Amino acid sequence: MENPVSSRILWNKAAQNGLLLGLFTAACRIVSQAISATETATAGTAVLNGIVWLIQFGGCLWLMKFFMERLAGSCKGVTNRITARYGRMLALTSGLVFSAAMFFDVSFISPETVSRQMDLYYQMYGSMLDENSRTMLRKIEDYYPQIMFFSTLIYSFVYGVVLSAILSVSIPRKDPFSSFMDRKGE
Repeated sequence: MENPVSSRILWNKAAQNGLLLGLFTAACRIVSQAISATETATAGTAVLNGIVWLIQFGGCLWLMKFFMERLAGSCKGVTNRITARYGRMLALTSGLVFSAAMFFDVSFISPETVSRQMDLYYQMYGSMLDENSRTMLRKIEDYYPQIMFFSTLIYSFVYGVVLSAILSVSIPRKDPFSSFMDRKGE
């Protein structure tokens, strides 16, 4: 066991583990985009994307719980409140890593993704748009990587905060007989 938990230890562990959690999420998203990059959408690609989504969802839940339990096991004095705080820190750091990876992907690796999405939008809703709406969409398309970064960061952070609040209730586990055992020695 390490020393009692300090803010420095929490941020250090959140940065290390947030990097892993963010990279895992980004890898799943990139695999999903690679599957979707095929020209023809088939039932097989939909099933594969569903499997990747389940792996991403379940993996994020498991990793968050694993990192919170590891904190509780490696440091003394960890309470449910501290694990909730650590979970928020982990959500912020992993959200930053994931958002930065998605920004990098959309800006440099596969910028054609944005134009494909916008073309699809124009095909679906083009007849309903006037010229001013089309002009605004073209302007939005120029700033799409930045919009995606901040929206992904906000979504990831909120998701992580809710998840950490749910998980921290049972991490570390409370012993219902601890007060009984303390009184027995009196």
